[in-house]
Amino acid sequence: MIKSIIYSRTNQGDALLSVPYGNISGDARRLLEFIDGGTSVEAIRDKVPPSVQVKLEDIFSQLLSENLIIETIITDRIDVLQGSRDANQEQYQKTVQIKSFQGDEVLAPDAEAESMRRIELEQELAEVRTQLALTKARQKEVEAICRSLEQQVAAFQQSKDRGLAENIQQPALNGQAGKVLHDSLENLSHLNQALHDQKLVLDNTLKLRNFQMQLNVVEHREGIEAAEEKEAQSHPHYKKLRVLEFFKGFANTELLHFLTISKWKEVQAGDTILNEGDVGMPFFIIVSGSVNVVKNNQPIASLGWGDFFGEFAYLSEHEPLRSAQVVATTDCELLVVDPMDVEFSTVQMRLHVVEALLRGQVKRALLSSRHIDNLLNNINISSGHESI
Repeated sequence: MIKSIIYSRTNQGDALLSVPYGNISGDARRLLEFIDGGTSVEAIRDKVPPSVQVKLEDIFSQLLSENLIIETIITDRIDVLQGSRDANQEQYQKTVQIKSFQGDEVLAPDAEAESMRRIELEQELAEVRTQLALTKARQKEVEAICRSLEQQVAAFQQSKDRGLAENIQQPALNGQAGKVLHDSLENLSHLNQALHDQKLVLDNTLKLRNFQMQLNVVEHREGIEAAEEKEAQSHPHYKKLRVLEFFKGFANTELLHFLTISKWKEVQAGDTILNEGDVGMPFFIIVSGSVNVVKNNQPIASLGWGDFFGEFAYLSEHEPLRSAQVVATTDCELLVVDPMDVEFSTVQMRLHVVEALLRGQVKRALLSSRHIDNLLNNINISSGHESI
């Protein structure tokens, strides 16, 4: 059997999604938009970045706990062709194949068996609980009968004057009924204890299997993170970017994602990279070489290794016009970044990018302040000489 999990939005989920700035945002809001009652989890996984795929299960769990989505399991039957055991095994492996962000992976048959066994155990536990409830109800009925008999015995003792024959016969009947009642209560007590012991065994088994499934998920995530670390370090431009101040707070996996969304560009000395007045959004990070920033045909700054330029259009809300011309003074290697690609990345990635840009802005502001102070000091010194 193949089980495809499909989620549907609840009325509460539709209401939150209709509000532009509601209580749900970021990756959770993006996933909630994909959930339409017909798209499976595997299909949604293919539509999101790798960084979101890693925490896909956590986001779905959050949406479920907040009652924003409900789960539907659609089971399709697979007819197994007659043939050899190897052919049957190959057919089974094809039916349980799922999609991950790195490629196709095969879910082990043990995992499918574990899931089926868990459902069976839950059904058995429900039956045991139902039986236990019925037994408790029967026990209450028997106790009511016992109390009624005890009341009859008390009434008999108060009416000894009704006759000796009646007095002799009635205690015998009460004694026999009391023995039957005692045996019934003892049997019910043994049955309740047996049901309670079985319930404990089933509960412990379910807890153990849940723990094992969680452990498998953790091991799978650790494997994915290790693979991403290895892939990042094997990238041809990894070492050049890792030493730049801009990527100081980036994890290796984030750096790898940044390399996938940006473009590598090489320019020669004398090439014009940006023209004053042009319209454009991308900003540039200097990996090697140096450039001059020119405004109104006057050089205003010289930037080199690790610096960036063209970021005003991303940080400000004004029309994206280039405020200066940028010309390469040497051969340069540049990293071209489109802000729209950054906006569709993870929240952590966006914070790292904005933080790096603000650090550079503060650095430039401090350098400009020192330059102005030096100019003022020179002017004061010149004025002092003239007064002498």
